Amino acid sequence: MVAPDAPDVPDVDGPRAPLTVPQVQALFGALTVRWWLSGGHAIDHRLGRVSREHGDIDVSTLRPLLPALLERLPGTLVPFAAMSGRVRPLFQHLDDPLLHNIWVHDHLTHRWVLQINLENGDDEHWAYRRHPDITLPWHRAVQPVAGVPTGTPATQLLWKAKSPRAVDEHDLAVTHLSTEEQAWLQNSIRAAHPDSPWVLRHTDT
Repeated sequence: MVAPDAPDVPDVDGPRAPLTVPQVQALFGALTVRWWLSGGHAIDHRLGRVSREHGDIDVSTLRPLLPALLERLPGTLVPFAAMSGRVRPLFQHLDDPLLHNIWVHDHLTHRWVLQINLENGDDEHWAYRRHPDITLPWHRAVQPVAGVPTGTPATQLLWKAKSPRAVDEHDLAVTHLSTEEQAWLQNSIRAAHPDSPWVLRHTDT
């Protein structure tokens, strides 16, 4: 893990070279604390194929568990706080309640390689940070896929439903949900994002 006297903050719009899923698993797979693959990579990992190009790769954890993930980063991978469209030295913002995203920069290749998201939950349930009344038991929010803890499709699509981009529309189109998952997702979107274009959209193709 990087020390508080981190190098200068890289350009937020600098080049990216996302780690692969096996590389993420190699970093965090030995941890006993809760973490999981999230975002578009989580959807593709469950599909078992790469269905589109990914500009980044995300993992998620709970805020109190972040130090365990940071301790697993080698010295060349330096974490920064990503807040309000800027990246800042992480150790100046660890206690900031507005900190939800950490970007990890490889200082050897000068590339952004990983994003760590801070999510909500307790011992029994995952909770949607944007609407904490929306919850799921952990076994329905995160499931192992080929040995990698992976966010379930419905939870990942809920994050994407607020302001869907073209890549999010793609992820919706390639995702197959059970009837129960479709119902949960639609109810959750209506509660959290009633103006979403995905409200009442059929989510299984």
